[in-house]
Amino acid sequence: MSIDYYYKKLNGCWVCTNVGEINNGSEDIVDCERSSSHTDFWVDICHGGNYLIDERYYFEDLASALDFYLGGWRECEMVGDDGKPLGLSHSGLYSRGRLIHGRSIHGDAPGHEGENLRRICEELARKLDKSE
Repeated sequence: MSIDYYYKKLNGCWVCTNVGEINNGSEDIVDCERSSSHTDFWVDICHGGNYLIDERYYFEDLASALDFYLGGWRECEMVGDDGKPLGLSHSGLYSRGRLIHGRSIHGDAPGHEGENLRRICEELARKLDKSE
Protein backbone atom coordinates (compact mmCIF):
# COMPACT_ATOMS: atom_id res chain seq x y z
CA MET A 1 0.00 0.00 0.00
CA SER A 2 1.06 3.58 -0.47
CA ILE A 3 -0.22 7.05 0.27
CA ASP A 4 -2.69 8.22 -2.37
CA TYR A 5 -2.94 11.88 -1.33
CA TYR A 6 -0.83 14.26 0.77
CA TYR A 7 -2.40 17.31 2.45
CA LYS A 8 -1.24 20.41 4.27
CA LYS A 9 -3.40 23.15 5.76
CA LEU A 10 -3.10 26.47 3.94
CA ASN A 11 -5.16 29.48 5.05
CA GLY A 12 -7.44 27.21 7.09
CA CYS A 13 -8.18 24.82 4.19
CA TRP A 14 -6.70 21.40 3.42
CA VAL A 15 -4.73 21.53 0.17
CA CYS A 16 -3.62 18.42 -1.72
CA THR A 17 0.13 18.79 -2.15
CA ASN A 18 0.70 15.97 -4.65
CA VAL A 19 -1.42 17.47 -7.41
CA GLY A 20 -0.46 20.69 -9.14
CA GLU A 21 -1.93 22.83 -11.87
CA ILE A 22 0.02 22.72 -15.11
CA ASN A 23 -1.50 24.22 -18.28
CA ASN A 24 -4.98 24.35 -16.69
CA GLY A 25 -4.92 20.63 -15.94
CA SER A 26 -3.95 18.48 -13.00
CA GLU A 27 -0.61 16.74 -12.88
CA ASP A 28 1.09 14.80 -10.10
CA ILE A 29 3.99 16.53 -8.38
CA VAL A 30 7.12 14.42 -8.06
CA ASP A 31 8.44 13.54 -4.58
CA CYS A 32 11.30 16.07 -4.63
CA GLU A 33 8.84 18.90 -5.31
CA ARG A 34 6.44 17.62 -2.64
CA SER A 35 9.17 17.48 0.03
CA SER A 36 8.83 21.22 0.69
CA SER A 37 5.44 20.55 2.28
CA HIS A 38 6.69 17.73 4.52
CA THR A 39 6.88 18.36 8.26
CA ASP A 40 7.99 16.29 11.25
CA PHE A 41 4.40 15.59 12.34
CA TRP A 42 1.70 13.84 10.37
CA VAL A 43 -1.34 11.59 10.54
CA ASP A 44 -2.03 8.82 8.06
CA ILE A 45 -5.63 7.79 7.63
CA CYS A 46 -7.15 5.01 5.58
CA HIS A 47 -10.82 5.57 4.82
CA GLY A 48 -13.22 2.74 5.55
CA GLY A 49 -15.84 1.12 3.37
CA ASN A 50 -14.81 -0.27 0.02
CA TYR A 51 -12.62 2.75 -0.77
CA LEU A 52 -9.39 2.12 1.19
CA ILE A 53 -7.86 5.41 0.14
CA ASP A 54 -4.74 6.31 2.14
CA GLU A 55 -4.10 9.96 2.94
CA ARG A 56 -1.36 11.79 4.85
CA TYR A 57 -1.99 15.09 6.66
CA TYR A 58 1.02 17.22 7.68
CA PHE A 59 1.13 19.51 10.74
CA GLU A 60 3.49 22.15 12.10
CA ASP A 61 3.38 20.72 15.64
CA LEU A 62 2.54 17.53 17.51
CA ALA A 63 -0.43 19.10 19.34
CA SER A 64 -2.19 19.89 16.04
CA ALA A 65 -1.45 16.40 14.71
CA LEU A 66 -2.82 14.86 17.93
CA ASP A 67 -6.04 16.92 17.72
CA PHE A 68 -6.56 15.74 14.15
CA TYR A 69 -5.75 12.12 15.08
CA LEU A 70 -8.21 12.13 17.99
CA GLY A 71 -11.17 13.31 15.96
CA GLY A 72 -10.31 16.23 13.71
CA TRP A 73 -10.02 13.78 10.81
CA ARG A 74 -13.83 13.72 10.69
CA GLU A 75 -13.78 17.00 8.74
CA CYS A 76 -11.98 15.07 5.97
CA GLU A 77 -14.00 11.85 6.26
CA MET A 78 -15.29 10.37 3.03
CA VAL A 79 -19.01 9.92 2.55
CA GLY A 80 -20.51 6.90 0.81
CA ASP A 81 -23.05 6.89 -1.99
CA ASP A 82 -25.79 6.74 0.65
CA GLY A 83 -24.55 10.00 2.21
CA LYS A 84 -23.32 8.30 5.39
CA PRO A 85 -19.77 8.73 6.73
CA LEU A 86 -17.47 5.78 6.00
CA GLY A 87 -15.29 6.03 9.08
CA LEU A 88 -11.70 4.84 9.07
CA SER A 89 -10.16 1.49 8.34
CA HIS A 90 -7.13 2.58 10.41
CA SER A 91 -4.94 5.56 11.23
CA GLY A 92 -1.48 6.36 12.58
CA LEU A 93 0.03 9.31 14.43
CA TYR A 94 3.66 10.18 13.62
CA SER A 95 6.17 12.37 15.41
CA ARG A 96 9.54 13.12 13.84
CA GLY A 97 9.02 10.33 11.35
CA ARG A 98 8.19 7.62 13.92
CA LEU A 99 4.81 6.00 14.38
CA ILE A 100 3.84 6.74 17.98
CA HIS A 101 0.24 5.45 18.01
CA GLY A 102 -2.11 3.57 15.76
CA ARG A 103 -1.20 1.52 12.75
CA SER A 104 0.90 2.38 9.72
CA ILE A 105 -0.38 1.82 6.22
CA HIS A 106 2.00 -1.13 6.13
CA GLY A 107 0.39 -2.68 9.23
CA ASP A 108 3.40 -2.18 11.53
CA ALA A 109 2.91 -1.41 15.22
CA PRO A 110 4.57 1.66 16.80
CA GLY A 111 8.31 1.14 17.15
CA HIS A 112 8.32 -1.63 14.55
CA GLU A 113 8.11 0.39 11.34
CA GLY A 114 9.33 -1.58 8.36
CA GLU A 115 9.05 -5.02 10.00
CA ASN A 116 6.46 -6.25 7.51
CA LEU A 117 8.55 -4.99 4.60
CA ARG A 118 11.69 -6.59 6.05
CA ARG A 119 9.83 -9.88 6.50
CA ILE A 120 8.67 -9.82 2.87
CA CYS A 121 12.19 -9.00 1.62
CA GLU A 122 13.72 -11.78 3.75
CA GLU A 123 11.21 -14.29 2.37
CA LEU A 124 11.98 -13.16 -1.19
CA ALA A 125 15.74 -13.51 -0.54
CA ARG A 126 15.21 -17.06 0.78
CA LYS A 127 13.20 -18.00 -2.31
CA LEU A 128 15.84 -16.52 -4.60
CA ASP A 129 18.60 -18.40 -2.75
CA LYS A 130 16.70 -21.69 -3.14
CA SER A 131 16.16 -21.12 -6.87
CA GLU A 132 19.91 -20.67 -7.54
